[in-house]
Amino acid sequence: MSDTVPQVIQQTIDDIIAIKIQGATNVALATFITIGEWAKETDITDYEEFKDKLGQYLTMMANARPNEPLAKNGVRYVQNKLILEYQGVKDTKSAAKAVVELANSYVKLLEDSKQKIVTHGVELCKHADVVFTHCHSSTAEAIIAGINSDHKVKAINTETRPLYQGRITSKNLLKAGVETIMVVDSAAPYFIKDDSFLPVDVVFLGADQVSVNGDALNKVGSFSMGLSAYFASKPLYVVTPSLKLDLSTIYNPIKIELRKDEEVWADAPEGLDIINPAFDMVPHQFITGYITEFGLVKPEELEDRVRREYEWVS
Repeated sequence: MSDTVPQVIQQTIDDIIAIKIQGATNVALATFITIGEWAKETDITDYEEFKDKLGQYLTMMANARPNEPLAKNGVRYVQNKLILEYQGVKDTKSAAKAVVELANSYVKLLEDSKQKIVTHGVELCKHADVVFTHCHSSTAEAIIAGINSDHKVKAINTETRPLYQGRITSKNLLKAGVETIMVVDSAAPYFIKDDSFLPVDVVFLGADQVSVNGDALNKVGSFSMGLSAYFASKPLYVVTPSLKLDLSTIYNPIKIELRKDEEVWADAPEGLDIINPAFDMVPHQFITGYITEFGLVKPEELEDRVRREYEWVS
């Protein structure tokens, strides 16, 4: 990156790339908290230059990793609202104040959405005794903890190779007082299907990106778990803000991020090629429904709902 990029912006970009900031919601939150900090501290005095840099830095953070539509939709939010609601602003000081307000507004929108999703998820799945989740979704964690507050549940979560994000989930669930069991990734699909271990009642997956036809991109391994739940006729809910819908997938297929070989095998033998996808796709046919801030939404209805509720997205 150029040396002219402010340190506060560059640090967030570096942390997103290194997965020090992980999860689509956390990436979006970091993006808009950071742009608010930059706007408050910038010494740019030319209004047009300020707008150009604003767009540049927002885009850089939102695109630091692929598959981050929650941050990209937030860029649309800030830029559209800045034009529509702050038409009289023509100086950098006022524009900076407006950007801080809009960034805070988007952060609050995400925080409120998460609370609503958790409420809907707990109500919908409070009957469950054994729940299954993959990788690290703070929203799935909160739903499981909420169900556990109603009655004691058992939670099964994966280790989530190669970076073991499932360990974060296990620690957080245990801290919340949930009886938690970890299963190795390769055993997870059969575990979901075979009730001789523990009869899984419901599967919760997060999402990093959602296509217009209702497919969900999530941590690699999610496809096989979705297939297992579908085959076993067990409900699979994707718990996510609806703003992870990526409208560009109308004309651009989702491209899955490939991570570094070293994450899988740091001292791999010379000549060995390693394929290390960060995500895979859960087809909409496998998904019982999306638990969103609007409640339960069918995969095929999500695009229409988002366009109606958030006109600035498109």
